[in-house]
Amino acid sequence: MHHVKSEHGSASISNSQYMTSSPSTAPAYYGLALLSLVSLFNYLDRMVIAVLVEPIKRDLSLTDTQVGLVSGFAFALLYALAGLPLARIADRRSRVTLVSICLVLWSAVTALTGLARNFVELFLARMAVGVGEAGCVPASHSLIGDLFPPHRRAFAIGVFQAGGLVGLSFGLAAAGWLAQTYGWRSALMVAGLAGVPLALLLYFTMPEPPRSGAVTQSEPAENSRQTVRALSKRPALVHLIIGISIGAFATYGMAQWHSAFYVRSHQLNLAEVGLYGGLAGGGGGIIGAISGGLVMTRLRPRDARWELWWPALAYGASAPLFAAAFLYPGTLGAFTFQFASTFVAAAGGSVALSAIQSFAEPHRRATAIAIMLMMSSLIGLGLGPTAVGMMSDALSQSRGENSLRYALAISTTFLLWASAHFLMSGKHARNDAVNHTS
Repeated sequence: MHHVKSEHGSASISNSQYMTSSPSTAPAYYGLALLSLVSLFNYLDRMVIAVLVEPIKRDLSLTDTQVGLVSGFAFALLYALAGLPLARIADRRSRVTLVSICLVLWSAVTALTGLARNFVELFLARMAVGVGEAGCVPASHSLIGDLFPPHRRAFAIGVFQAGGLVGLSFGLAAAGWLAQTYGWRSALMVAGLAGVPLALLLYFTMPEPPRSGAVTQSEPAENSRQTVRALSKRPALVHLIIGISIGAFATYGMAQWHSAFYVRSHQLNLAEVGLYGGLAGGGGGIIGAISGGLVMTRLRPRDARWELWWPALAYGASAPLFAAAFLYPGTLGAFTFQFASTFVAAAGGSVALSAIQSFAEPHRRATAIAIMLMMSSLIGLGLGPTAVGMMSDALSQSRGENSLRYALAISTTFLLWASAHFLMSGKHARNDAVNHTS
């Protein structure tokens, strides 16, 4: 095996083995496996605070609104603002190096979050985690786009998303057990430091794959404003991003408060919430994300618009299932509906994310994904958990301990709104699709 020079240094795998004309090669799947592990820590460190809501709220004397601000807005603010400049770096420099550096940064800050003594320190720490994680998804999706052809891309993105959902299920279950046994501060420190060895493995063993369809030297380079302007003129992409963002408002709001819901409405402890909630939500999401990608390998070759129709169907169908998970009185039934709803939503969500690349050229790919992340972060991560917390506080006088239950049920209606935008995106898909072979 010969050594080649990648954009970030030497590597032990030939770049030629990454060519998407042979998408089933071992190096391509090795790269996908590493990126999926990165996704695991990306979601774990982003959402770990969700399973720790109750002890953090008690120890730091926080309100539900403050918890919503910390778990959502604090993270989303700099996550959104840093996403676009980091994506421009990903479109021009080594994406593997960028992901490695970002993984070290957000892992270290997650560990430091365990030292927070008050609301302000917790808020600032979560902002710093957002900066680190902002560089992960655009660069990773761009890499996957160069490793797999269009008809396999939804499956690869599904596997990547499944990695994140593993972090949400088994990772949050472990965090719940650690918090129950050693305290929430120890749980945050362990969750953060665990990602550092992976960053070193990624940097030293995964070479930068060649960019298919990249801009040639004879073509003038675009600045950020020109790229954003070009992408914004594609209605299919605009509606797709709006749909993902509105869907994120519902799903992130639910995800951040799910654990607290089971503690308050079903009287479970943190270890039980981490285990059963992880199996229901994480298990359903993992199977759903991969299943959606597999379905798309059959449907997309028939009509590329299925990558928009499918999310519309999935989000529309998941809304009543999510509502049932919150309104059903029995604990077993609630977990069962959570599994079903998460399965259906994830089957559509992974496909929607992969569809972004159908409307952006390879040299604009990471930027398009960053725009989507900026919008979905501000609307979803930023406003979703905060809105649920505010609704819960507002309903506390009339609904008492069930205020969070009804606030979460109300938030599911936004999934229907998101579904409508996916359908509108499908109407413009044929005119706005970009032809490339990545």
